Amino acid sequence: MAVNSDFLKEKLVYSKKYIERLKRIIEISEKEFLDDFSLQLESERIFEVISQLMLDICTHIIAHSSETPPSTYSDCMNKLVDIGVIKEEDSNNFINIIKMRNLLVHQYGIINLEILFTSLKMLDSDFEKFKATILSWMKKLKQS
Repeated sequence: MAVNSDFLKEKLVYSKKYIERLKRIIEISEKEFLDDFSLQLESERIFEVISQLMLDICTHIIAHSSETPPSTYSDCMNKLVDIGVIKEEDSNNFINIIKMRNLLVHQYGIINLEILFTSLKMLDSDFEKFKATILSWMKKLKQS
């Protein structure tokens, strides 16, 4: 069974409103962020949704490949490297997103808000890289 390009595109389109809001959040000062509990909660949710979209895309691609299923969510990104979807040099940034997602989702401890704010800025640029990479891969797939 082939990868469902419409599913992947739908996931990327769904991210748009979250990315737009993320961009507005990272424009504020860190002090403003640290003083606004509602904004912190909203940011956690945005981070969770965007990172989950990445995982949904990742697991869909792997499920339609000859790769064995990933053993962890971080391993998803390694599998995408193995099948030539993403570059190894980008995978560490994407894995860091997944690790932060796990911290937020599973509440392993108290979230360091300074790290969250920095992670939001990295998420903005790293997700754009992920999106461009997936779209480029899909274009190559369509041409072959």
